Amino acid sequence: MGRLSLHELHSERLVLVPFADAHRALVVSLNSDPDVMRFIRGRAATPEETLAEWDVRTSAQTDEARGLGYWIGRVDGTFVGWWSASSFADDASRSGLGYRLRRGAWGHGLATEGARLLRDHAFATPGVETVVASTMAVNTASRAVLEKIGLRHTDTWVRQWDEPVDGWEQGDVGYELTRGAWQDLTGT
Repeated sequence: MGRLSLHELHSERLVLVPFADAHRALVVSLNSDPDVMRFIRGRAATPEETLAEWDVRTSAQTDEARGLGYWIGRVDGTFVGWWSASSFADDASRSGLGYRLRRGAWGHGLATEGARLLRDHAFATPGVETVVASTMAVNTASRAVLEKIGLRHTDTWVRQWDEPVDGWEQGDVGYELTRGAWQDLTGT
């Protein structure tokens, strides 16, 4: 199979461009907002924490040869957040769905619009049979996005946090959608 690489994706309002080193300042700024990071760290991330996060995302969780990775989203040229259809190095049949939006982009349906686009992109990837996602149980907005695009709650677990986040005791929740369920949902 030839090198697919990541390509630009479009939805009704979003233009998603593959993440590049030039975008690091955007994600550092995004993660510096404590409200954005409330269910991830419980506080703003330092620039060093964000850069370390993206080193992992762009290496272990990106597979350009299969077209899986991370995208920066813009609406009318303005950065609104990022979305992913990421790779699992140990299981090519799974893709991780993720997103993180600037506060000003919340409540406009952009998370759902981008997540739907990346869900479909993941299933267009040969070999991907399941799309998975996770969030904190108390993150009702993110859970609603996952449910709107057809993912179903499949697991709940409580983990130990180095720096406990409000609501940690209710656990994290896992969601998934199989290729068959996606085909039923979309008529594909």
